[in-house]
Amino acid sequence: MSAEPLPKFPRVRGVYQMTQEWRVELPDEYAKRFEKDEFGTDIVLWRPGITCWTSIYNQKEGETPAETLAWCKSKTSKDALREFEFIDKQPLRYAYLLHETQEDAPPRWGLYTFTFGEGGHVMMSIYFDREEDLETAKSIWLSITDKPQ
Repeated sequence: MSAEPLPKFPRVRGVYQMTQEWRVELPDEYAKRFEKDEFGTDIVLWRPGITCWTSIYNQKEGETPAETLAWCKSKTSKDALREFEFIDKQPLRYAYLLHETQEDAPPRWGLYTFTFGEGGHVMMSIYFDREEDLETAKSIWLSITDKPQ
């Protein structure tokens, strides 16, 4: 095995404009990369202990944000420990928390978040090692917006 240096990734902190419409506010410095698959391109933001895996979708023609929210809620994992919902103003928000275990990996927490605006929605899965990082994960999620700065 050769000892190749790890690739350098761009760093972001503070307000990060994910797309023309959507932005998030990051409390710390995060590395950034893009991951492509058959469904599109995801944004991955990470620092030690927290990884945010983000997919952004356009609104389906004829579907309202409330209808998309209802569909996402119907897909909530049966293992969800807690649910969070903010529907009193735009953007609409919904999330659920899991404690995940995998073979050959330490347990981790996952906050699966959905933020719904008029033009589409953001699905951000925030993975973290320590339960006490839930508040950081929630603050990242609650900072996602499609409103102008």
